[in-house]
Amino acid sequence: MREAFAKHKVLSVLVILLLLTNLFLVFFIVWKKPEDPSRGRPPRGEVMQLLEKEVGFNKDQIESYRQLKEQHWERIKPAFTGMRTAKDNLYKLLSSGSVPDSVVMAAADTIAAKQKNIDLQTFRHFQQVRALCTPEQQPRFDSVVQLVLKKMNGPWRKGTPREDSTRKQPAPDR
Repeated sequence: MREAFAKHKVLSVLVILLLLTNLFLVFFIVWKKPEDPSRGRPPRGEVMQLLEKEVGFNKDQIESYRQLKEQHWERIKPAFTGMRTAKDNLYKLLSSGSVPDSVVMAAADTIAAKQKNIDLQTFRHFQQVRALCTPEQQPRFDSVVQLVLKKMNGPWRKGTPREDSTRKQPAPDR
């Protein structure tokens, strides 16, 4: 066996290198945790925990919040569906060779109106939740809701901007 390794040193080194590489890959596949897909937005239930721990909601307030949240989602789900449809309709125009600017602008205005509706509904929801607070809880709620909104609306990509390969300059911040 030693003679075989001595005759084929290059092959032996390659086999050992491949073995080490495979072990390295297995190690990272097994032990590396996958990245959290919901990074950037609050996990489910975090808002309720924040209201309870940071704002000081009692059990009755938590139950009222839970009901408000369910009502809010029932009202806002169709708005999100409408927004998705409006955006799909805008980008379907790309396949239509020449599209007048007025048609593109009308599609964009539809999206803007739907986004306005979503934002107004969300604003009203947070007003209702704030109304559940005692006067002592309201300042704490105000800071917590700002934190939650920053997480919900934060940047989609973290880290430094990627390089734009067509210009060889950093891509603009979004």
